[in-house]
Amino acid sequence: MAVEPTPAIVGAMYDCYSKIFADMLGGYIHLGYWEDPNKHETPEVVADRMTLKVGERLSPARGQRILDVGCGTGKTTVQIATTYDVHVTGITVSHHQIELAQAKYESGENPGEVRFEFANAMELPYPDVSFDGAYAIESFLHMNDRLRAMQHISRVLRPGSRLIIADLYLDRPCPESKAMALYYEMFKLVTLPTGDDLQNFLQLAGFKVLDFTDIRANILPSTKLLAESGKSVGGEEGQKFLELASGLEELKELGYALITAERI
Repeated sequence: MAVEPTPAIVGAMYDCYSKIFADMLGGYIHLGYWEDPNKHETPEVVADRMTLKVGERLSPARGQRILDVGCGTGKTTVQIATTYDVHVTGITVSHHQIELAQAKYESGENPGEVRFEFANAMELPYPDVSFDGAYAIESFLHMNDRLRAMQHISRVLRPGSRLIIADLYLDRPCPESKAMALYYEMFKLVTLPTGDDLQNFLQLAGFKVLDFTDIRANILPSTKLLAESGKSVGGEEGQKFLELASGLEELKELGYALITAERI
């Protein structure tokens, strides 16, 4: 049975796993994008490419203020800020991630600079219309009220601005496999939505969906990184990573979406 994690539970998981994830994913806390799934590339190169895919869809103008919903340890936040010369506020529910990001990256309030804050996307502490765009990379999968989070993001965005989502979803509700049960338990996930669920939530929250692209084929090699991490971690924890990598590779209903939505 899938858990119903609170932000505190999710944050505690990332307090424990952030170093493992960063080591596995080239310093990032999100999966990579392989142009050619058969070509060997480093975790950092493919995670960097995923960030750029999100940035291209967001397409912010110089000097704008952007919200990073689920900033991890800050590497993505900095890449978006410096690539587009925008100010990015990164939020996370992990105290440890905030400490790491602030110590390594936090700079200020000017374009090209970043700041990091402990905040829950389902209860954003920012005034209405205070950002010019937002993105969420693999963060909605943790939220037990995705519609509420999207409503809060909609509230803090100016009309006409974009929200870019990169996240896992299911083609259709499916019986819970052993691999999915392990995935939910290890990473404190809510039952994954379908693609229709995500698009319906966005529309209810005041967004127009401009594009929904499935990129699962470009993400699939990430299962090999899970397996490699399992071998390096070792022990019972490492065995879970190995089992998870094997099971997810076989789960055909599991998709990965890049979604471009516009605040109406």
